[in-house]
Amino acid sequence: MIQRMSLSLLTRALRVVRTPQILLLVAKVYIPVLFPLTFLIALASLRLDQIVGMSSFVSSPLNYGLAVASLVAGLAIVGVSYAELVFVGAGSPSPTAGRTIHLVRSGIYAYSRNPSVIGKLLGVLAVGLALNSFSFCCILVPLLLAGSLVEKVWRQEPVLVEIFGDEYERYRAEVPLFLPWTFFLPRKQPRS
Repeated sequence: MIQRMSLSLLTRALRVVRTPQILLLVAKVYIPVLFPLTFLIALASLRLDQIVGMSSFVSSPLNYGLAVASLVAGLAIVGVSYAELVFVGAGSPSPTAGRTIHLVRSGIYAYSRNPSVIGKLLGVLAVGLALNSFSFCCILVPLLLAGSLVEKVWRQEPVLVEIFGDEYERYRAEVPLFLPWTFFLPRKQPRS
């Protein structure tokens, strides 16, 4: 059963890559903004490592193995998150590519309100690990995470409350913003 569910999630995650919503998101946001920004952050972190005298912090080739594992896990989480938004939410992960019509509370979104942030964090962390940059992994990535979560709370959540109203308020009260700690707790049974 778990194997069948995993295969279904993977199939949906791979199918989502070819949808117009995701292709538009990649063309409008990822290629012109996120990829060049990651490159600039990489250059800045390598320079910062030189300034503070930190040549590496994970032995090589272990850093490459960790980078690959982090990238694969990140891509899988982003793929599953985006698949939920496209197929269940009937929209896209980004308002620039077409906002979701339905609030997604199932699947991976039952455990974290922002699972794609976890996936993207792992993907960016993979770059820092491949570069073996202490500054990238331990200074810049936490700053990016903090900025992303602040943006989610201050900019995106008020819009979601406006669009989905009480349904989003209940969802926000039940599901954590980022870390899916409720995944490890027993689920409450609804009262009859």
